[in-house]
Amino acid sequence: MGKELIGSFELNRIYQMDVIKAIKYIPDKQIDLIVTDPPYLMNYRSNRRVKMEKFDHIANDINSEELISDYFKECYRVLKDDTAIYSFCSWHNVDFFKQEFEKHFKLKNIVVWNKNNHGSGDLKGAYAPKHEFVLFGHKGRSLFREKRIPDVVDCAKVPSPKLTHPTEKPLDLLKIFIRNSSDPGGIVMDGFAGTGSTCLAALEEGRKFISFEIEPKYIEIANIRIESIKFEN
Repeated sequence: MGKELIGSFELNRIYQMDVIKAIKYIPDKQIDLIVTDPPYLMNYRSNRRVKMEKFDHIANDINSEELISDYFKECYRVLKDDTAIYSFCSWHNVDFFKQEFEKHFKLKNIVVWNKNNHGSGDLKGAYAPKHEFVLFGHKGRSLFREKRIPDVVDCAKVPSPKLTHPTEKPLDLLKIFIRNSSDPGGIVMDGFAGTGSTCLAALEEGRKFISFEIEPKYIEIANIRIESIKFEN
């Protein structure tokens, strides 16, 4: 049996490529769902330590407004009609993300992810941050597959000792979005794979994925995680 392709890309793989260059090789209307975690445009560097070393700054996380604009435009092109997109973002630049998102998608909610554990920030001058936003939108109209839930979702963040990426999202949260807005066998895309959490969630929910990441060290970790899932199955 031949490998399943989308354009020139094999499914269920993470490619070390710049997403804007890569996505142009995907034909129109091929993707069933996008769940994505792009750079927040805030030059983020986690203070969390892994093996006594801090994570590096996130690539393309400053002065990359054009990246976000081009990405949302291409996301619209590759999504099939009547599908959904979820894009994480922070309150710091939610106005910009929302403006660019709404150029292409019908914004249905700004979902609030309650992480059940606050961050640090300005310890004496700002309230402790405990949430992130997720822009949820439609290309056409996408109906829920499961029970409707509130737009504030409680889901514990990945504990610091278990983090493989500074902005890693919990699988349980990603799975909610994947189950609610795609069907088994559908293709889920994330243009910013990190260490592959969206890819893992898609596989565990019986979906396929295509993803891109520019940092080879994160792809190496992602591939190990993905292979462990394939082995278990």
